[in-house]
Amino acid sequence: MSSQQNGSGDHGLDVAGAPSPGLPAGTNTAPVDGNGIRYVRSADLFAGAREVVIQHEQHRYRLKITSRGGMILNK
Repeated sequence: MSSQQNGSGDHGLDVAGAPSPGLPAGTNTAPVDGNGIRYVRSADLFAGAREVVIQHEQHRYRLKITSRGGMILNK
């Protein structure tokens, strides 16, 4: 399974560095919204690394930052 997204226009910080509607100013994470979505800044998720492993039930997924600043999720 693969998924790709670029960082511009995503929830978190926009291109200019200002908070987008996904996260209130001055916060790193937001509680689950009315649609059941929780927003997390990628910088907080990666904490300086270029890859994180996400454990989901019995499966592990690797979320990587690409050399062009995008993200790829692999099972």
